[in-house]
Amino acid sequence: MTFTLRSLSSVAIAGLAAAFLWTAPGPAAAQTAPLVDSPRAKEILARYNEATQAAIICENRQFGVPGETRIAEMAARASGSQYLTGSMLATVQDSRGWMRMVISSMGCKDPVVMDRLAFFDQQIAPALR
Repeated sequence: MTFTLRSLSSVAIAGLAAAFLWTAPGPAAAQTAPLVDSPRAKEILARYNEATQAAIICENRQFGVPGETRIAEMAARASGSQYLTGSMLATVQDSRGWMRMVISSMGCKDPVVMDRLAFFDQQIAPALR
């Protein structure tokens, strides 16, 4: 499967939005960045990005920059931003690339893809309305 400019730009936008949210000062600005990655936080971040990629491909959803930013905000809140910026960007790219590979080889009816679509419908879509 070839990567289109649109899918690559979506990954880049989501990564940049998450990086911005991670580094933006907020109520916890006095806290220091984590010294190590939290495996649970990276797992949550991956799930949000896998679900989003599945929705983009299988349900032909279009989010644009505002939608991708809101999804990145949700993923950052859910994971507690307990990961380093470099590994966060790698997790976003890897999880979306992995989901594209699963869909291209197994299709949208694959149980893993269906699980991610259900996660999207239950956790992400309501917040986008």
